[in-house]
Amino acid sequence: MTIKIALIGTLPPPVGGTSISLGHLNRSLEGRDDVQVKVVNTGGIRGKGLHGIRQFVQVVWKIFQAACDVDVVTLHIGLHALPLIGPFVLLGCRLFRKPLLIRRFGGNDHRELKGFSFRVGQWVIRHADLYLVQTQALKNAAKEANLERVEWFPTSRPMSNQPLLSDGARNNCRRFVFLSHIRPTKGISEIIIAAERLDDDVTVNVYGPLYDGLTEDIFNNCNRVRYCGVADPDSVPGILKSHDALLLPTYYGGEGYPGVILEAFNAGIPVITTLWKAIPEIVDETCGILVQPRDAEKLYQAMSQIVKNELFYQSLCRGVLERRTFFDLEKWTDKFVFYCNKISKFGSSEKDIS
Repeated sequence: MTIKIALIGTLPPPVGGTSISLGHLNRSLEGRDDVQVKVVNTGGIRGKGLHGIRQFVQVVWKIFQAACDVDVVTLHIGLHALPLIGPFVLLGCRLFRKPLLIRRFGGNDHRELKGFSFRVGQWVIRHADLYLVQTQALKNAAKEANLERVEWFPTSRPMSNQPLLSDGARNNCRRFVFLSHIRPTKGISEIIIAAERLDDDVTVNVYGPLYDGLTEDIFNNCNRVRYCGVADPDSVPGILKSHDALLLPTYYGGEGYPGVILEAFNAGIPVITTLWKAIPEIVDETCGILVQPRDAEKLYQAMSQIVKNELFYQSLCRGVLERRTFFDLEKWTDKFVFYCNKISKFGSSEKDIS
């Protein structure tokens, strides 16, 4: 039996963790025989004035059309967009008597919304047939808020089955890479401070768009850190495979499970990241190094450790290969389709989905 699923959310461009994750899920679903997908792209509306308003109205109309045509409506969204688009999605579901699945991106508790936005956001979540959250911490928080139909649904990525270490290629670490939005809270200053203390044969390549007033000038006096521009999404796997370790010393407030960490796992490289929000749920001492946020000295020590200790570095690479299978896209696509079938069959009367 084929189930018809509406995917409502932002697709690239712009490039970001949310849009990339939804794009992966869409492609995975389109490759299945048991699913028909109808996509409503909600991206590119903000900051466009009257044109943005017209575009928003068109998106709402497409949402209603999709709700009429499918068996299950699924909304894939970040926290702050939820009160804006969520009520219209819920209205479409109620008009056409279709179940609603909400998949929340990011690591922010919905109770961080304020005032009217909080009331609207919580109302939408409470009326969804299933609420999927990205981290275990968010699942626990949702349970504390007396939300009943909540499940953990982590970020996932297509994972290779090839044992990347079989040829002994990853013997040492000299080439670090940072691949994310470039903003102060992503730890870019700490990277520069730490990297410039390392030996001359160590390099750090930085990819990503610049935000929060930062310009390429921050790299002007760097000897080991090089800005490489914005990476095309299709080039990300190749970029990561050409490096030895990922740097992500983030303390960004909206951090959930950073997709680039899973991309690094797929490339077979370990990560140096931070004890920040839910990141320790996916990175531990077997596949990476966790340091305190905002601590350039600890970051330097971690980078030095995997540069100088080849056996330790190789053990992290082996740990990555063991860890990555859990976050394989196909596994979590199967789970997503299972959830859609479940709520399509039972609707809002189904209280416990496992």
